Amino acid sequence: MKRTLAEMTRTLAGMFTAIILCSLTFTGCLTDPCSCVCRPDTPAVGGTVCVWLASDRDTYASFGRVGEEADRNFGDYGSLVVAKGELANKLSYVNFARPTFPEGTEILEAKFEMFHGGKNEDGTTDDLLLNVGAIKNEPWGRSTLTWNNRPDRGGVPPSDVGELRLRSQAWSGTNNILGAAKELLLTQPDRHYGFVVSLGQVFGAGVEKGFYSNNDYRRKRDDMALSPRMVMKIRLPAGKTTSDIKMPFLSPDHDFSKLVQPITTIHFSPGSDYPAEWNVSPNW
Repeated sequence: MKRTLAEMTRTLAGMFTAIILCSLTFTGCLTDPCSCVCRPDTPAVGGTVCVWLASDRDTYASFGRVGEEADRNFGDYGSLVVAKGELANKLSYVNFARPTFPEGTEILEAKFEMFHGGKNEDGTTDDLLLNVGAIKNEPWGRSTLTWNNRPDRGGVPPSDVGELRLRSQAWSGTNNILGAAKELLLTQPDRHYGFVVSLGQVFGAGVEKGFYSNNDYRRKRDDMALSPRMVMKIRLPAGKTTSDIKMPFLSPDHDFSKLVQPITTIHFSPGSDYPAEWNVSPNW
């Protein structure tokens, strides 16, 4: 069938518009960063979807040995650290951009995970449990956080979320933290400022363990790499798909300025089983 010049022009115009829309999304991520990219919708199967939500900002605070690092900010570092002992005390802080879920969405399961790339790298065992606390009512800034101004230094202590089991060269995760996830994402998103990770145990001179930050150089536009994350199983209401989940513009204090733009902070997978390639930490 022959097509008129006008029809061909309209078709090309439509294709060009689609390209521009994607380009605008990408440009927006560069100038007013957001966590969305042009991607096909992932329909829910039976309403259940697995979600990978990556951190939008993280950092750590260090007292040092005798307080020499207490006013120092580590927001631009590509790693996170927890430590406790004679040589240093360090805490890691992780926050997430909050998705807006369709009304009626249920969170069925959630785990908080960080990737530990070492293996007994400080000369001590990796067979450890780390404390995870939820920070409420006390905002903190990645580029301004120090030991001396950290939100849990006094005032409102972090709410106990559970423990994170350290694993060598692998994703280290909590058991199900359903209650904290519901608060963070559904019931108290305006009062919840992410998590603080700390060491409760001390062995000999102390322990220091490292994790990948969300601004690790391996992170690419559509690859969330080894950023701290929450993995969840959710149930969407009837008639809704992942295209109805909306991501906000990122905080100006995000970690991504040195990375390839735009940055993706959420992935979906239909069904009730985490994909094998996500390497979700086992329950324990």
